[in-house]
Amino acid sequence: MNLIVLEKPDDRWDEFVLLHSDLIFHTSLWWKVLKKGYGCPMRYIVCEDQGDWLSVLPGMMVGNRFFRIFYSLIPYGGFIGPREHIPEFLTLLGNWAKKEKIHRIQIVDLAIKNRKDLPDFNCVESFRHVLDLKGKSPDQLWKGYKDSLKRNIKSALRSDLRFERIRSKEEVDQFYHLYLESMKRNKALAKYPVQLFYMIYDLLVPEYADIFFTKFHNRKVAGMVVIYSEDTAHYFHGGSATQYLHLRPNDLLFHQAIQIAIDRGKSYFDFLGSDKKFLSLIRFKDKWGTRREKLLNFHQDFGFFRSVLFRWALRLAQTSLGSALHRRFRSKHQRR
Repeated sequence: MNLIVLEKPDDRWDEFVLLHSDLIFHTSLWWKVLKKGYGCPMRYIVCEDQGDWLSVLPGMMVGNRFFRIFYSLIPYGGFIGPREHIPEFLTLLGNWAKKEKIHRIQIVDLAIKNRKDLPDFNCVESFRHVLDLKGKSPDQLWKGYKDSLKRNIKSALRSDLRFERIRSKEEVDQFYHLYLESMKRNKALAKYPVQLFYMIYDLLVPEYADIFFTKFHNRKVAGMVVIYSEDTAHYFHGGSATQYLHLRPNDLLFHQAIQIAIDRGKSYFDFLGSDKKFLSLIRFKDKWGTRREKLLNFHQDFGFFRSVLFRWALRLAQTSLGSALHRRFRSKHQRR
């Protein structure tokens, strides 16, 4: 067994993915979105034996010269192919990381539910919320809502909130403003650059993605990005204006987006992962009748002191002070 490291996926990659995964995030199309959206190097790693591909791992190179991370992947990456090859793959992957002076391997793999499956990795556990849409009509979906959620949606409609799809690329900037406002309100790091959303609009909308808004008196007050895999609609990210939250724009936004997922023939609506400390976000996702699934984020570090400093910097970034410093840096950088 040995590794092949590709800087971009080729036709053979997509053929292999088609056999083993239904996630758009594993395909070369998503590579184009991330490559142009982040501008960072990408690495698509193949474990092969005498020319036969056994398992593959998509990823991106993030960080800097001081602390380089191979990250598989936003929002989901992980091993694609038969699971029995993972132990040998991990040994080869670790050797490659050391040779390339990579300081951390980080993997988010939907299929891995047991910490012991990656024994040399540390693990952070979060929740993923999934709504089952199989065999449901919009009317059946509505009947399954809690009474409080039905009241919120009806109240949103009575307040003259309106739902619409994005109509031009210029509206991506309006979505991004809502996204930044939400991150500031929640004291969270705004980790997605606006260029990423431009690429989603250019490369995925309308066949593989939608960008939706709720409007109040012709002003956009909430927005969301939904990305479509074969069977699943994934809520990728969203944002909202603080002063209009009392009108329940997000409840209307998600209700309509879920109905469109049904119209598209999707079997699931994926609310993506949530850190366990964000209790209000978890409660929001719970109220739609979703099921909670375990989502494991694995990482393995190479180099003790760099790892300690990186964890310290990451904890700082997740504080309100770190978020404020990041916003100030981004604002100065954009003005230049």
